[in-house]
Amino acid sequence: MSVGDSAKIGVRSYTAFAKESTFGTYATATTAIEALSVGFKVEKESIKLETLNRKRSFSKRVQTIQNVAGAVESYLHPQESVLLVATAMGGGIGTASISAATFTHSITAGNFDTSPASLSFNVRKGDTHTWEYVGGRPNVCTIAAEIGSPVTLSLEMVFKDATQLANDISAALSVSSVIPYIYHQGSYIYAATEGALTTTAAEPIQSFELVINNNIVSDAPARKLGTQIPDVLPPTTRNIELTVTQRFDTTTNYQRFIQATQGAVRLEFVGASITAATNYKWQIDLPKVFMNTPDPEIGGPGEVIQSEFTFDVIDSDINTTTGKDIGMTVINDVSAY
Repeated sequence: MSVGDSAKIGVRSYTAFAKESTFGTYATATTAIEALSVGFKVEKESIKLETLNRKRSFSKRVQTIQNVAGAVESYLHPQESVLLVATAMGGGIGTASISAATFTHSITAGNFDTSPASLSFNVRKGDTHTWEYVGGRPNVCTIAAEIGSPVTLSLEMVFKDATQLANDISAALSVSSVIPYIYHQGSYIYAATEGALTTTAAEPIQSFELVINNNIVSDAPARKLGTQIPDVLPPTTRNIELTVTQRFDTTTNYQRFIQATQGAVRLEFVGASITAATNYKWQIDLPKVFMNTPDPEIGGPGEVIQSEFTFDVIDSDINTTTGKDIGMTVINDVSAY
């Protein structure tokens, strides 16, 4: 059989992951993700060496830096997505029981010095060929929702290394029967303070996009002589951006923008019931935000006037351990991550 004679299709692929106990050491991946796409790949930079060799041709070529990176896209899932998002936050997961069947998980932002600090992935591409990716950290995490769609989760990963090998774990994987969060299960709350988020009514919006950028260093400062792969993958300043689209009917948001009013934001999704008393729930709190809201454009006579505004998200108290720029709370039926 010649190269390219057969065809592999994406639907036969799988994606699984696990948290690493040691950065860059493969952890047996057992948790399946129903991914929409997986863009992980190994790339090596190369140099054609310029020499005085009596001809106008290059005579030697070498490989230099290896980069392993790519995005994995999925729906925001009440069970599968918790460990992924917690790794992107870099601060760990605190779990407490609500009942024998339900648990609450507090996801905090941190410095990637608390488990989970990195992930291993096992990805089958097609129905035969498998790759292991190790030392994975989410550089950019995006959660987005819009009318008519499930809520999406995208992670732009950077890895320490990868290996192509025969380690097909498809027989050991199971897919959750729980559906992901859908746009109509969501709500958006803007309040004057974090404490007021629980007593303030939700505002109607049409879409949002939350981006957590860890600004991970993977170039020369993260490497050392003697190897093509990164030695470390340190995160630098975390930058959080929130963009919201909302119908324009008052100048309230515009005044918040002009007057540099401090506020707080909560994004919340309530899914199917776990028990008679408890539903799957995903709550995202931004305790200190400032709105950037230019006055809306008029697109035409037949269009509803809408505003697209962004938020500057900052730490609520940089001088205390309780201060934070973001925090999440998830309720589900998983006892531990």
